[in-house]
Amino acid sequence: MANSTQRWPDFLLIGAAKAGTTALFKALTNHPQVHNSGSKEPRYFSYPDEKPQFTGPQADANKRSIVYKQQDYLDLFAACQSGSLCGEASTQYLADPIAPATAGRLIPKAKLIAILRHPVERAYSQYLHMRQEGVEPAASFEQAWLDNDRRLAENWRPAYWHQHRGFYTRQIKGWLEHFPPQQLLILFYEDWCNNPHDVLSKAWRHLGIPEISNAKITRENVSSRQPRWAWLHHRMTDQNNPIRQLAQRTLPLWTRDAITTTVGAFNLKTGPALDPSLRARLALTYHDDISQLEALTGRDLRAWRT
Repeated sequence: MANSTQRWPDFLLIGAAKAGTTALFKALTNHPQVHNSGSKEPRYFSYPDEKPQFTGPQADANKRSIVYKQQDYLDLFAACQSGSLCGEASTQYLADPIAPATAGRLIPKAKLIAILRHPVERAYSQYLHMRQEGVEPAASFEQAWLDNDRRLAENWRPAYWHQHRGFYTRQIKGWLEHFPPQQLLILFYEDWCNNPHDVLSKAWRHLGIPEISNAKITRENVSSRQPRWAWLHHRMTDQNNPIRQLAQRTLPLWTRDAITTTVGAFNLKTGPALDPSLRARLALTYHDDISQLEALTGRDLRAWRT
């Protein structure tokens, strides 16, 4: 268990990736009783006090963005005032084999929130996002899907595990081995798209804080869009870009978000849709897992089978 004199997170938003996690996290931290650390995806519980080691495209740049030292992680929450909640969102946690046990040992009373999306649509959205970033080598989504086992064997970072990250039930059960069920709230991307305020209210109730009527909800990381000018997009997203690094050190998060949103609206156009026949064929991969998720959550997920 964590040292009680240090401030650790009260909640974790554990994923899934490309399922509305960024928008949900921002909406949650807009609550006056929730501390905003200004950091998303620290991924500490996946690499506790151990420098991450993985391969594949952009491996070195991604390693530098991970908060793996305990004190650096605790610094994210040091400014959280008494009476407020603090938390973080790392979409890698849901499918990670290490994070559940680490979090269970260090923050056993933390609340957990998972938001899930059709597993093939989630993978396709991740694929498009990474193609948009210029870091996905496969020229087609199906090829990236088929490369899943090779990438796992070669220890590519989890963002490339397009097929693997869709087995939600086995991943959730991994968390439930270390946390009681009442500490985990499972939400669904479809509900977030259709009625985000209702989903946000459920999350606030789960965290034990009152709802607010003026919650700000934004769309984030709409990765079905593709850049008109790839060089501009890559310049904006390159973590080694000195201008971006300067902005991160000197500008508040809301200012950086405003700049990114403005440039994105100007530069990004609608990307290709997922072929329905390919989606249905790949969805067969998850048939048993979806059935188990229905039993676990009581949710009718027949739409996920197509």
